[in-house]
Amino acid sequence: MERIFDKESLTDLAGIKSSLDGDQVRLHRQHLWLSASIAENAFANERQVYVVYYPKRKSLLLAPMADNAFKQLHECALVMLKDRNLAGDKSLSLQEIIIDNDLDATDRPLAFTGAPGLQMLQVTLE
Repeated sequence: MERIFDKESLTDLAGIKSSLDGDQVRLHRQHLWLSASIAENAFANERQVYVVYYPKRKSLLLAPMADNAFKQLHECALVMLKDRNLAGDKSLSLQEIIIDNDLDATDRPLAFTGAPGLQMLQVTLE
């Protein structure tokens, strides 16, 4: 375990390019992958986010756990936001949403809407 987290190994890992390869938001193995910049803008340093999916609009809405208004406005779930690499990319599991709504699970880039300073993200799952 110590070999994995020693300073030299972490320095080597820091040079690894983001797995997103230019895509800022994508579906990868039934997980929503977010680039570091998108995750930072939408969720700051939150470790958990609220998630709600609206099937008619094929729209996934995400907001940081600190957003109490979002929780009151939507019937949402609280999910863990996982670190993917040292670059700061994040991911969260969408397996339950994909299965419950019979969505296409193919790995692909996803359309999204977010704005600087607005701590919320809308992702289209078409």
